[in-house]
Amino acid sequence: MHKIKVEQKSLNVKEEELYITDFLEDLELEVSGTVYCAIQNFHNQSIKILLEENSHLTIEFLLDLENTKNKITIENQENSKLDMHYACTYKGTNELVIENVITTSHNENKIQVRAVENDGTLTILATGEIQENTKENTYLEDIKAITTHENSIKIMPDLKVATNSVLANHNATIGPIEENLLFYLESKGLAKESATSLIKEGFLKSNLQEKMLKFIGGERDES
Repeated sequence: MHKIKVEQKSLNVKEEELYITDFLEDLELEVSGTVYCAIQNFHNQSIKILLEENSHLTIEFLLDLENTKNKITIENQENSKLDMHYACTYKGTNELVIENVITTSHNENKIQVRAVENDGTLTILATGEIQENTKENTYLEDIKAITTHENSIKIMPDLKVATNSVLANHNATIGPIEENLLFYLESKGLAKESATSLIKEGFLKSNLQEKMLKFIGGERDES
């Protein structure tokens, strides 16, 4: 995986795997071909994703948020595909804005968010719009959070569909750690704190690809 620090405001990527360590306050990411992108530093910033025709982007975030406002904007050209996995812990006051307006056809966008509370709040504003005169698009949002206080996270979806030729769905699940799972791990000899940490880590990383987990593991080994 290619590791880079982006110092310009726009980045064109084609047929590549890359790990972005840092970028400027606003980044425009233009994708062509099949691209994999991993991001670990994303704080009080915005990223605009431009998917060219026939492109496929897998983009993954693994973040520790604290008093952060992030924005992700997505634009699709014809016959493009997006797999986005946004995993975060949060403390302090945080906001995530996702905006995706689909004006073309034959696109597939899957947006997954996994969040774990760490003494803070998180507001997620997710806007998906599929305009009329488009056809055969797929738009799926799946947002899940582990929290000890249900009011620590607010999910505000806004899904606007102006065509019948589409598969669109939004799913959100908020709740504490499952007591049965916690009991099982404790019965195997783990202390409650260790079992809780293990469950949270597994929850966050459950949808991330192995290549990102190996890369992050390598980074930690080197430090």
